[in-house]
Amino acid sequence: MFRATASTYYAKDVAGNMLIYNDCTHLTDKLRSLAEKNRSSRLKLESDINALESLRKRSYGKEMESQRTIIRDLLDGAQGFTNCSVSPFAAECENAVTMTVDRIRDVERQWNGVLSRSALLQSIGQLLSTAISKICIDIQDMSDISESDSHRLRKFCNQVAELKDLFQEDERDMTGVYTPQWFKFQYLSEILESSLADIKFLWIEGELRLEFEVEEVIDLIEALFAESEHRRRAITEIKRSVGL
Repeated sequence: MFRATASTYYAKDVAGNMLIYNDCTHLTDKLRSLAEKNRSSRLKLESDINALESLRKRSYGKEMESQRTIIRDLLDGAQGFTNCSVSPFAAECENAVTMTVDRIRDVERQWNGVLSRSALLQSIGQLLSTAISKICIDIQDMSDISESDSHRLRKFCNQVAELKDLFQEDERDMTGVYTPQWFKFQYLSEILESSLADIKFLWIEGELRLEFEVEEVIDLIEALFAESEHRRRAITEIKRSVGL
């Protein structure tokens, strides 16, 4: 009865798929407990448990993919952040980032109270990861980043980074635990307004190499800094540090 009516019952609820996911989790736990207590009886519940597990996974997967698609579509409005400091592209980029941040906050509010705390953090972390992964790719694909663009991009990164307040647990910041590529995103934001010396230090003495490949760092340096002897030396030292 539940499997037959759940999608209709929750059709008008914005958190419908997650409510189904939550109900399935509760029902499978109850059925497993019942089956455990009645091992010696003829009560066979395995097929029902499997059917509920299948519905649970489908509902969760469908909702997550839907939200990921919305986030990617919103960020597509930034058009790769090209000319992000020049009108009218600046306004389009601003709108894309703002709407993405607002969307993630709206979804968190919708799912809060439906999902367990750990499931909520994991789910929102995946959505935030979708956003920052796209932003990282778009920025790294830029072959030329002007000084004004780099300032603007840093502002956008900081705006997205404010979502870390959704991941505070007992005064601890758990964003990096639940959000893949979070630390790479933080480093990228820092690189955008760093000097060549700072970037070289982060790579050779810091932990930048834990998040970036050497080719990625070199591409960013070439996009951010004009050709010069200073740039060539920095790139040579970074390559030498990994035996290139």
